[in-house]
Amino acid sequence: MSSPLRTLAYRHRWFYEAVTATSSLSVGGPTRLRGLGAAWLADQLPAGAAVLDLCCGGGEAALALAQRGFAVSGLDVAPRALDQARERSRRMGLPVTWVEGLAEDPPLPAGSQSGVQISLALHEFSAGERAAVLHACHRLLQPGGWLVIVDLHPATGVMALPQQLFCSLFETETALDFLAGDLAAEVTAAGFDVRRREPLAGGALQRLLAQKPADAGLQPAE
Repeated sequence: MSSPLRTLAYRHRWFYEAVTATSSLSVGGPTRLRGLGAAWLADQLPAGAAVLDLCCGGGEAALALAQRGFAVSGLDVAPRALDQARERSRRMGLPVTWVEGLAEDPPLPAGSQSGVQISLALHEFSAGERAAVLHACHRLLQPGGWLVIVDLHPATGVMALPQQLFCSLFETETALDFLAGDLAAEVTAAGFDVRRREPLAGGALQRLLAQKPADAGLQPAE
């Protein structure tokens, strides 16, 4: 169930951007927040590599990938968000292929990507849906390909109360379920090897890097 503030944020871009700007201060602002996944993928992949931003929304994180020189695709289920992403990429002069489709079943070929990014979106899915999304990432990646996830992390100390307040105002039950789970374990269950994990924003966010094993082939993990 969505809160009124969450509904307002999704209906009015100015409010969404204000919320994002405020919540991103702890990691250095919106630009750095949207570039967290791109920074780690740039350490693993050469310019020109095919990279997918799954659940791309309005395209900010996908464009951060494009600025790194990747051959970027952005996928989202919402046509309105994709229209915003196309306009943003046109204004910035950055080539991105925008694809409409479900994150759980992307209309893209198996093994077509060297990297996949999921930025601040996985917590929007239920546990079963998250498993489907992660298996879809496994299918899309080439053997040895890389997955980077930026998302919520259960905060402690001084960040615990602000996180609880944020989730109650702007998130749904899936975010609470996500925070109660173990992202690394879910990624491992989908067939990946977790290579790196970093807490951010005083522990309220996390960045995780995982690799599809080189001997995994092109079939999805069971």
